[in-house]
Amino acid sequence: MMSRPRSHLTGRYPKPRGGEYVPITFLDFQRVRVGWSPEEKRSIYIDSSVDPDKLRRVREVSVLTVINHLSGGISTIELTDAEREQFEEVYDRYLKEGGQILFTRRKTGSTLISFFELKSEEKKREEKVERRLLSEKL
Repeated sequence: MMSRPRSHLTGRYPKPRGGEYVPITFLDFQRVRVGWSPEEKRSIYIDSSVDPDKLRRVREVSVLTVINHLSGGISTIELTDAEREQFEEVYDRYLKEGGQILFTRRKTGSTLISFFELKSEEKKREEKVERRLLSEKL
């Protein structure tokens, strides 16, 4: 029986835990301002309809839009500048070597950071299976 992927991996904002990976395909990058809204108790993107004076922790982040291969839908990953540089290094290798980009999060001190890995495509080797009797092996 196949188990269904958990929602923390397949939602709009995937949040993999330690040892969990989300295969992704890059679509787009955007640089946006975001802030914490105490009224809504969540981070919101700042546009012309939002008053930035009512928000806390206003900052600029890179928003990575990807295809999440676990859900088959579009997912969004917010990245700091350091995380974006790490993604770009992996993406450059992906363009040269091919393979599959995997998204995970790693604990650094007391914070979780987004981390990307490249899983290379390995050609399957066909191994010749020889049949022998146990007595021949001994």
